Amino acid sequence: MTAFYRRLPPSAIPILFIVLLVLAGNAMYVLGLANNDPISWTAGISHSLCRIKCGRPAIDPNLGFITQSLGHQAAIDILHGHFPWWNYYQGLGQPLAGEMQSAALFPLTLLFALSSGLMWFHVTLEVIAGASTYFLARRLSLPVIVATAGGMVFALDGTFAWLGNAVLNPVAFLPMLLLGIEMIIDSASSSSKRGWYVAAIALALSIYAGFPEVAYFDALFCGAWAIVRLFSLPRDRRLRALRRLGLGGAIGVVLALPALVPFADFLKVAFVGSHTAAVSGVEHLPTASLAMFFDPYVYGTIFFDPNVATSWGGIGGYFGASVCVLALIGLFGPRLRSLRIFLALWTVAGLAGVLNFLHTREIWNLIPLVNATSFPRYVMPSCEMAVVALAVLGLSDFVASTRAKRLFTTSTIFMVLAVGLLAYNARALNRGVTMTHTTHVVFIGLALLPFIALALFLILGRFTKARVTPLLIAIVLVGESLVLFFVPTAQSPKVITIDYAPVHYLQAHQGQERYLDFAVLYPNWATEFGINSLSAIDLPFPKSFKNFIETNLYPGLTPGNQFVIKGGIIGIEAQENELVAHFQAYENASVRYLLVPSSVVLLPALTKLGVKQVFRDSLATIYQLPHTRSFFSTSSASCAVTSTNDNVATVDCAKPATLLRTELSMAGWSATVNGKSAAITTIDGVYQQVTLPAGFSTVRYSFYPPHERYALLLGFLGGLFLIGSFVNERLPFVTKRRRTPGY
Repeated sequence: MTAFYRRLPPSAIPILFIVLLVLAGNAMYVLGLANNDPISWTAGISHSLCRIKCGRPAIDPNLGFITQSLGHQAAIDILHGHFPWWNYYQGLGQPLAGEMQSAALFPLTLLFALSSGLMWFHVTLEVIAGASTYFLARRLSLPVIVATAGGMVFALDGTFAWLGNAVLNPVAFLPMLLLGIEMIIDSASSSSKRGWYVAAIALALSIYAGFPEVAYFDALFCGAWAIVRLFSLPRDRRLRALRRLGLGGAIGVVLALPALVPFADFLKVAFVGSHTAAVSGVEHLPTASLAMFFDPYVYGTIFFDPNVATSWGGIGGYFGASVCVLALIGLFGPRLRSLRIFLALWTVAGLAGVLNFLHTREIWNLIPLVNATSFPRYVMPSCEMAVVALAVLGLSDFVASTRAKRLFTTSTIFMVLAVGLLAYNARALNRGVTMTHTTHVVFIGLALLPFIALALFLILGRFTKARVTPLLIAIVLVGESLVLFFVPTAQSPKVITIDYAPVHYLQAHQGQERYLDFAVLYPNWATEFGINSLSAIDLPFPKSFKNFIETNLYPGLTPGNQFVIKGGIIGIEAQENELVAHFQAYENASVRYLLVPSSVVLLPALTKLGVKQVFRDSLATIYQLPHTRSFFSTSSASCAVTSTNDNVATVDCAKPATLLRTELSMAGWSATVNGKSAAITTIDGVYQQVTLPAGFSTVRYSFYPPHERYALLLGFLGGLFLIGSFVNERLPFVTKRRRTPGY
C-alpha cells in the first residue's frame, strides 16, 4: 500500500479531497435524498414532496427552459450521429448549436443523455474549477494545504451555488485559463512553450461552454491578469511571453470557431432587443443587496423574501465572510505585490459597477460590449476568482509571516463589524415576511453562518503560533463555503412525480404538428420529450418568428423572446382570447392541440370554433383544433403528401404545385426535389415553400449553418497545429529518454 501511494502523483490526494468536497456539497442529489430536476419549478406538469417547504434551488429558470431541455436534445442528437444544428421542437424550429446557451458542442453536454445528467454535469464543472484553482495556486508557489483549500472554495463558489443555468458553465475554465497564463509567464526564460496549450484549450472550452458574456468577462479579467504579470518579467523576456500569450489566445479562438460561427450566423437574424433593453448599460443591483455578498442568506433563501426579488433576479454569486478576511490579509503581502493590487482593484471595481456606486457602471461601459450585458451577474465569477486568489495568498502569508498573523485578528474584527452593519441594515427588508416558526429559526441560523465562521476565526486568532492553526483556518474557510453551497440543494423536493400521461398522449397522436401550451409544459420542455410546441422562450430568438408572433399570433406580447403563458389564470385567459382572435393563424402554424390545466374551463368562444376535448386527467386537459394545417401541405388538392420525417416528404401531384412546410425559414436551409437542388421561398415571413413538378417527387430538407464548413476546417487545422506543436516540443525529451541508459 505504501508503494502504491508513492507512485501516485503529488496532486492526487489534494484533488481527491476537492472531489470529495464537491460530492459533499451535492450530497442531497448524489445520495438520492433530493431531486434536482428543474421541471418541478420550471413547469406545471409535476407534483413535489417536500421536507419543510420546497424552495428555489437556483435563481434562473433557464436551468430548466434551456440548460436541461436543450442540453438533453443536443446530447441525444450527437449520440444518434447527428450534429445538433437545429431544434425542431421549439416554436417553428430554430438553431440549436447557434443558440449557444444549449452548449450543444460542449463535450460535457453528452452527460445530459443520462437520467441524472444535470447533476453530473454540474459536479464535473465544479471539480474542474476546483482542480484548476489548485494547480494555479501551486503554480504561484503556494503550499499544498493552501492550494487545496483554494481549490475547494472556488469549486463551491457563489455562482455555482446560486445560478444553475449556462451562466456557470464557463466559470470552470477561468482558473484553467489563468493557469495557462502563469505557465507562459514561467516559461518565458526558456524555449518551452507548453503554457500556451493550456491557455488555448481553456479559452476554447470556455466558449464552447455556452455563455459568451461570462466567457467575455473572464477573458477581460485574464487579459488584465496577463498584463500585470508581464510587467513582472525582465524586459528581455516580455516579448517572448507576449507572443505566446497571443498564440494561445489566437489558437483558442480558432478552436472555438465551430461554436462561434453558428452563433454569429444566428445573431444576424436574431432578436436580442429585450436583452439590451433590459440592461441598456445601466442595470445594477440596489444597495441593499451588498449584504448578500458577505452574508448570502441574510434575506433568507433564494427568492423567499419578495422585498429583494430584484436583487435575487440580478445577482451573480457571493463571496462569504471568512474568505474575505483572508483576502484582506492577502492584500498586504509583499510577494506578487502588483498582482495582489490588481485583484483588489478588480474586485472593488466589479462591486462598484454591480451597485453603480459613483456611476462606476458608466466607466465599465467604455469597454466594448459591456453595456449590452447583464453586468451584475456576469462580472461576479471573475470577482469571486479574484477574492479566492487573494485569500489563498493571505493564508499562505499567515503560514510564513508574523505580520500576517497580527493582521488576522484585525481583519476578522473588521469583517465582523462590516457584516454586522450590513445585517442590521437588512432588517428593514425582512420585516413583514410571513414564515412558520420552524422556517424562522432556520433562517436565523442561516443568517448567523458568517458570524459563526468569524467567531471561530477570532478564537483561532488567539493561537496564531500553533502549527495546526493554518489547517484549522482552512477547515473553517472550507466549512463555511460548504454550508453556504449546500443550502439551495436542501430546498429541492424529496420526490418529484411527473404526470407523463399528457406527454405520452401527445407523443402518440401529435405527429409532425404542434401543441400550444397554457402553463402546463412550459417552453422549452417539449424539446426534452421530443414533442413539437409552438411556445418558445430563448435568447437569441429568431427575429422573423418574433415579428410573426407580434403580427399574427399575439400582438403586443412582450418581451419578444418569450412566447409563453404568464400571470396564472389571467395569462391563460389572455392567450385564449388571442387564440380566438387569430384562430386561423394558429391552425396555419400547424397547431393541432392545446395543453391546458384541468382546473381551467375552456373559453366558450373556442368551443364554438370547433375545439374539442380529446384527453383529460387531474392535472392537464388536451383539446384538438378542427382544421389544423399539416406540417407539409400543397397548393393543389390533386396532390397526395406522405411524410414520417420532418425533413422528408413524398408528394404525388397531377400537375405542378408548391409544397409548404411550416418550419422556420432561415439561411442555412436547403432542399432537393428528386435529388436536384430546389430554391426555398419564404412564405408569410416564416414558412418554407418549394416548387414541385407534376408527378411523383421526393423532397428532402437539411439545415447547416451557412459558414460552418469553414469553421470546422479552421478548427480542425487549429487542433492539428496545437497537437503538432506539442508533439514537436516533446520530441527532444522523448529522444533523450530513449538514448539515456537507465533513464
